[in-house]
Amino acid sequence: MRAVIQRVSHASCTVEGKITGEIKAGFLVLLGVEENDTTEDAVWLAQKIANMRIFSDEAGQMNKALADVKGRILLISQFTLFAQT
Repeated sequence: MRAVIQRVSHASCTVEGKITGEIKAGFLVLLGVEENDTTEDAVWLAQKIANMRIFSDEAGQMNKALADVKGRILLISQFTLFAQT
């Protein structure tokens, strides 16, 4: 399992001209899953992402997690993260 995580103030996903997902502040996560990945891998990664402290606190320090800022996650399947190039 591989993830590319980007902190965003706004993100959306458009398919054939229609918005299929949209968030305000939070994470845009591109996720690649292999056939050998387990449920345990998914749970571990989800907890890791949710608990990342990369949002600024009142002092300007990156000390807040997603829940602290009431952020959202826009998760997009990205099988090309495992491409053999």
